[in-house]
Amino acid sequence: MNRWLDRPPRRIGDWLVLTLAAGAVLTAVRYLPQAAGAAGRLLGLLAPFAQALLIAYVLDIPTRWLAEKLFRDRRGPAIAGAYLLFFGVLAALAWLVVPQLIQSVGSFSASVPTYTANLDTLLARIQTRFGIDTTGLKRWLDNSGANLETLLSNLTPTLAGAAMDAAGQLADFVVALAASVYLLAGKEGLLKNARSALYAALPPQTAGSVLAVCKLANRTFCGYLGGQLLDAVLVGLETFVLMLIFRLPLAPLIAVIVGVTNIVPVLGPYLGAIPGVLLLLLGGNPVQALEFLVIVVVVQQVDGNFVAPHILGDATGLSGLGVLFAIVVGGGLFGIPGMILGVPALGVLAALVRGAVGAGLQARGVREDGTRQDSDKNS
Repeated sequence: MNRWLDRPPRRIGDWLVLTLAAGAVLTAVRYLPQAAGAAGRLLGLLAPFAQALLIAYVLDIPTRWLAEKLFRDRRGPAIAGAYLLFFGVLAALAWLVVPQLIQSVGSFSASVPTYTANLDTLLARIQTRFGIDTTGLKRWLDNSGANLETLLSNLTPTLAGAAMDAAGQLADFVVALAASVYLLAGKEGLLKNARSALYAALPPQTAGSVLAVCKLANRTFCGYLGGQLLDAVLVGLETFVLMLIFRLPLAPLIAVIVGVTNIVPVLGPYLGAIPGVLLLLLGGNPVQALEFLVIVVVVQQVDGNFVAPHILGDATGLSGLGVLFAIVVGGGLFGIPGMILGVPALGVLAALVRGAVGAGLQARGVREDGTRQDSDKNS
C-alpha cells in the first residue's frame, strides 16, 4: 500500500482510482452541510434516549440502595421505589417553586410603579441637597420603568410560547422516562451482552483492561454524583430551616435554588446566592438580603468543613486546583453539565494516569521519589 502511494500513477487503473477518490472527496465536501444537518437531526431524535440513559444511571444509585437495605436484593420493588422517590421529588419541587415564583413575579410587577416613585423622590432629594443634576438619570429611570412595565404586560404571549416548547420537552421526557424503565429493568442483561460483545471484538487482555476502566469510571461517577445529590438536599433543607427561623420570605423557592445550584462544585453556592439576594432586594428589604447572605455563608462553611467531606470522602482523588480546573474547562466546553461531570471525569483520567505512571516506574525498577528499588539490596 505504501509503495502504491509513493510511486506516480502510470497505469489506467491508477488514474481511475485517483479520479474516483477525488470525486468522492469533492462529493463529501459538496454535501457536507446536508450530511451535518442529517447528523444533527439524528442526534435530536436520539436525545430522549440519551436522557433515558442519564435518568437510569442516576436512579440506579437509589435502586441499588433500596434493593440492599429494604427489598432483600430484589430489583423490581427497588426500581418502583426509586421512581416513586423521583416523582415525589419532582412534585415537591413543583409545589414549592411554582406558586412562589408566580407570587414573586406578580408582586414585583405590582410594585414597579412604587419603586419608580421612590427612586424619583430620592433623586429629587439628591438634586436639592447636593446640587447634582439628576435630570438625565431620572429620564433614564423613567424610560426603564416604562420598558419594564411593557415587558411584564407582554409576558403572557412569551409564556404561551414557552409553554408550547415545554410541551415538546415534556413529550421527549415521557419517552426518556419510559426508556429509562427498560434500561433499569434490563440492566443485568444489557451489561452481560455488552461484555460478551466486548470480548468478541477485542483480545481478552484488552477487553479486561477496558472493563477495568469502565468499573473505575462507574465507581467514581456513582460515588461523586450520589454524594453531590445528597449534599445538595441537605444544603437546601438547612437553608430552608434557617430562613424560616429568621422569618425571611420566599424560603421554599430560594432554598430550592440554593440546593439545586449546590450540585455544581465550588461555584454552586455563589450561583445560588445571587438569585436569592436579588429576589429579596426586589421585595424592598435590603436587611433581609443581608441576613440571607449570612445564612448562605454559615451553611456553606458547615457543609464545606463537616458535611461534604463526610459524604463525598475522596471520591475523585483530585486536589482543589484539579477540581477548579475541571470546573473551568468543563463549563467552558459543555456549560453547567460540564461543570458537574467534569470533576469525576478528570478524577477518572487522573486515576488512569497515576496507574500508568506507577506501572511504568515499577517496570523500570524506580520508586516514586526517583531512587531505584534495588538500592536497598546493594546497601
